[in-house]
Amino acid sequence: MTATPLPQTPNDPLSRAAEGIWVGVPLALRRFSAGLAVSAVDGLYLAIRPIVGLLAPVLVFVLGLIIGVFHPGFDYVFTEALWVLLLIAVVGALSGALGLYLTLGFVLGDLLLGEHPQWDRFGNSDLLDIPAQYGSMFLTYALFAMLAVGVPIAAKSFAAEFRLPASVPRAVRALVGLGALVLISGLLVWVWTQSAPLLVRPVFVWADARPTVIAMSTTQENGVWIVILAVLATVGRAFVQLSLANPIGPDSKPDRMSQLEDRFQTDEPVRPLMSRMPLLVRLFLRAAILTALLSGLYAAFWQAWLTFGVLLFAQVLTSPLLPLNLGAYARFMAKIPRIVRLIVVMVPVYIVGAIIVPLFRDQPSFFPFLLLAVVAAVLMTLLSPHNRGEEPK
Repeated sequence: MTATPLPQTPNDPLSRAAEGIWVGVPLALRRFSAGLAVSAVDGLYLAIRPIVGLLAPVLVFVLGLIIGVFHPGFDYVFTEALWVLLLIAVVGALSGALGLYLTLGFVLGDLLLGEHPQWDRFGNSDLLDIPAQYGSMFLTYALFAMLAVGVPIAAKSFAAEFRLPASVPRAVRALVGLGALVLISGLLVWVWTQSAPLLVRPVFVWADARPTVIAMSTTQENGVWIVILAVLATVGRAFVQLSLANPIGPDSKPDRMSQLEDRFQTDEPVRPLMSRMPLLVRLFLRAAILTALLSGLYAAFWQAWLTFGVLLFAQVLTSPLLPLNLGAYARFMAKIPRIVRLIVVMVPVYIVGAIIVPLFRDQPSFFPFLLLAVVAAVLMTLLSPHNRGEEPK
């Protein structure tokens, strides 16, 4: 089987170059990771205008590079600069691929040439200084990528579960789809703004420094503006895509966007490298990544190990590795949209947190936040079981 041919593909150099970025690159990434491929192709509508599809990735990459090198508006971490947060949210909402290129530019700039004054007094004399410094940096890169890539891709994936049957009028389907996407995007961005202050703590505490007030407060105090701009960008993108969609009518011809989508959705079966890893290894890596993201909440190593163990056990419990018959339960949960399951978890956790956290306000420990985060992660895992014949994606 070969890739679906592109009818009437423009032969001009600009179109071929744009197609290489928006189709060729995702197809290459698909051999490594399906998630990376989906991220790199998100925003395919930009390639319909070749000059836009060609220049936009380059411009956002350079912009990310500049932000990473010069840190305009912040000294320690990007969450100190509101304009950077607004930029990330807007770029990601317009295109997950552009968010990916923005993240890549930022990572390269910050990693290679960016200044990190909280580490100046250490001089990397201690063997633990180097892993602590670069570990905290990579955690901020992950947080950056969550807003730039993870949130918009997850929002689209969640919203797709509300897709109505083809028998429903197209206008109604479009309206419901847009409404679901807007609401879910706003919710996920809001969750990110509330989580960011806790997730950036390693930037400071691993360097024996006190977190700056602006790094902790910017996302929480101005989170509503980040949500509003992300939602507006999502709506704007939706209207542009609708205007470029295949026209209705018996004489309508495939539009350029549909052709590019057909080119990406090849018939050739490809099993990504990540999917070929043993399931237990993948579950181990997921638990390790989640444990690392919560690093700012640990007061001792035993808390990190306990968190890792609990998260790994929950994933193994709901995976096909154990001889448990979860078929009926898994099929029932599969009928419930994932965003609904997420809300079912978030609401009681938020209520319990509002009661418990004030009781520990005068104590330096973040253990209540850690406990709530782990409980939420475990509950979400238990609400996402898999059949024995189905591996977790």
